[in-house]
Amino acid sequence: MTPSRGSLPDRLGILLALGICAGAAFWIADGVAPWDGDRSNVWHHYEYLADAFMGGHTYLPVQPPPELLKLRDPYDPVANAPYRLWDASLYQGKYYLYYGPAPAIALMVPWRILTGHRLPQRMAVAIFAAAGLAALALLLWEVRLACFPGLSGAALGGILFVAFHAAWLPVILRRPGFWELPIVAAAACLWWALYFLWRFRESGGRPGWAAAAGAALALMMGCRATTVFEAGFVLLLLLAPFPGLAPGKIARLRAAAIAAALVLAGGIALLAYNHARFGRWLEFGQSYMLTGDDNRGAGFFNPSYIPFNAWTYLSSVPEFGPYFPFVHGAWPARFPPGYLMFEAMYGAFFAVPVQFAAAAGLLWAWRSRRDPAMQGAALAVAGAAASTLFAGAILFCWQGACSRYIVELVAGWTVATSVGLMALFGSDAPVRFGRPARALAVAAACWSVACVWLASAEFRGFMRVTNPATYRAVGHALDYPSLWWIRMKAIRFGPVDVDVRIPDASPVGRTILVASGFPEKVNQLAIERVGRDQVRLILAGNADSVLETQPFAVGGGQLHLRLAAPWLYPPAEHPYWDGFGEAARVELQTLFSVDRGARALSTHSGRSFEASGFEPDVRDAPGPAPGLPYVEALRLAPLKP
Repeated sequence: MTPSRGSLPDRLGILLALGICAGAAFWIADGVAPWDGDRSNVWHHYEYLADAFMGGHTYLPVQPPPELLKLRDPYDPVANAPYRLWDASLYQGKYYLYYGPAPAIALMVPWRILTGHRLPQRMAVAIFAAAGLAALALLLWEVRLACFPGLSGAALGGILFVAFHAAWLPVILRRPGFWELPIVAAAACLWWALYFLWRFRESGGRPGWAAAAGAALALMMGCRATTVFEAGFVLLLLLAPFPGLAPGKIARLRAAAIAAALVLAGGIALLAYNHARFGRWLEFGQSYMLTGDDNRGAGFFNPSYIPFNAWTYLSSVPEFGPYFPFVHGAWPARFPPGYLMFEAMYGAFFAVPVQFAAAAGLLWAWRSRRDPAMQGAALAVAGAAASTLFAGAILFCWQGACSRYIVELVAGWTVATSVGLMALFGSDAPVRFGRPARALAVAAACWSVACVWLASAEFRGFMRVTNPATYRAVGHALDYPSLWWIRMKAIRFGPVDVDVRIPDASPVGRTILVASGFPEKVNQLAIERVGRDQVRLILAGNADSVLETQPFAVGGGQLHLRLAAPWLYPPAEHPYWDGFGEAARVELQTLFSVDRGARALSTHSGRSFEASGFEPDVRDAPGPAPGLPYVEALRLAPLKP
């Protein structure tokens, strides 16, 4: 952003937006700082990799425990659970990372050399996010000066602010682990490559800008090898003819050859890195991962997953609840055969509808493709949109869907969306859009920002732990409407009396009787038949038991019990609790109890997920499985006198 182009007040909008978004990125990522002491989870893997490079080798300087190496099968996820370094690759007694090395090489090793200190992995994620936003800001600023001079500086700042959210960054930064670092770094490299492509065009074909684009694309591949096709397409755009006669074809070929040489060198270096570690050029380490699943022999890519993944990433609708953060990741009724993982997914059509503005950007680019003043921006939009098509072609074939991959999918599309918003609101745009289109764009942008923050607050419950004061304050304020509804409908909360029917023919095994929560965050009261005449009761969150009774006999196929659990109440930050004293509030928010008349069993625990409704879900009829136990009646327990 050169001072001679645009007045200082004109630049304040985008500078302010960049500062706010970068600050938010660092604030979110730094929330996991209290977990720095957890050295075996996902918070330090790239720090270990930087240490490895500083030591002149590719394996992590973390020694696998002898107990792990002595296992008959160290890749058995059950056997290695107590010993493994989470999601590291174990090969010939050493740990490696299967993600790309570029984030460590480009940032963390230089930081270590210059400062003598490790750069925390969480801060590396935030730095790449901020650096990528800076590239996007530069690109939008210069495109605005060249193509949309009538767009106000304040509007441009608003567009960058919306782009920060449309790119899903506030969500992925909530867990700045080793999975998220290369994805955010690759998105940043893509944005820099598109900016350098723009500068190459605007400079009249200077080879230095082509070389910068090539370096950014090489780093992008070094972060995520799956971006090789995106890199190739952006390289091809360097060959697009310029308006007029200069530079000539030979000059364009020379500049593109420089960029291609850098990308090729990066690709060869990545393959050599693989060979140095695993003795194979195309082995990235996924064959040797230590995860909660046994992935050996898994077919990671399969075109049969395309319909399911396309639905998941684009049109899935989240679960809804009455309490903050209100929206929760979608959960399909069934998965394709062979599908391995699914985590916190939100369909883009619902969560970030502002991305539909990319249609305006693509239309503007198509109609401006022959205008010498706008051709560079049109090519940048084409490269950005194509990157999403290439990313989608890979992600939609992948054997899992994770929220972090949304960043990879929409990174390029966000550029097209940003230019589309500039076309919508630029008074001098060659494609004119009416007021209804602009009103829809404003509404979509506002919803996208709000939904992304709700998804960020909801993601795996991290914000409640990493930014507890902010979470409590926001949740308390936004939960007032549900409090008003509770009062209007005279809804009461507390322990419940449960009448359970156990058919004589019910099979051995566990049946969930009462539950509340959301996919991946389910509270449950379960009954488990352990013999012909005995059962036991279990209170659990997901698969983790909080309280279990000893097996006991049931007479007459009926069981009467009183259940107390935190998930029978509104969440802890809800204004419902404002009228309770501290001791009473803590007691009710942590008490788990099962009283079946003979002997009450209780414990206090904070292991509870927020309720999914004002009342829990109940297995209240035999339904399609008539042999299973079910709840004949559930009613609020009488108030104590």
